Amino acid sequence: MPALPLPLTAICGLACEPSLLPRVRVAIAIVAQEVFVESPATPGYPMRFNLAKTMLSPTEPHATQMMVGIVASPPMLAAAAATGVTDPSGMAAAISDDQLLTAIRQGWNAVAGVSPTESAQPAVAET
Repeated sequence: MPALPLPLTAICGLACEPSLLPRVRVAIAIVAQEVFVESPATPGYPMRFNLAKTMLSPTEPHATQMMVGIVASPPMLAAAAATGVTDPSGMAAAISDDQLLTAIRQGWNAVAGVSPTESAQPAVAET
């Protein structure tokens, strides 16, 4: 396992940062909208679509549940480490919207329950 780019205390602080939660809620809703327009041939589509239906209007508890996984994802860990700060509010403010959206997009399959082998399958061409 590679070393973490930040101490666990800093990662935990970011995962519990209240100023990040509203952005996470909106980003989840944006990614849910993207999933709604995916082709049904997308690997893992049924599970991805079902998660999107649930998360179209994410409640604060939904976003809070997803926050730990989002913050612990490789894209967010890299983004948080690149901020050069360790206080949670400073890290949250320095993480860009694109970095946040990327982390949610990359984690969507895992949260939806799509296996890595299923998501690695090429999409089936529609006829």
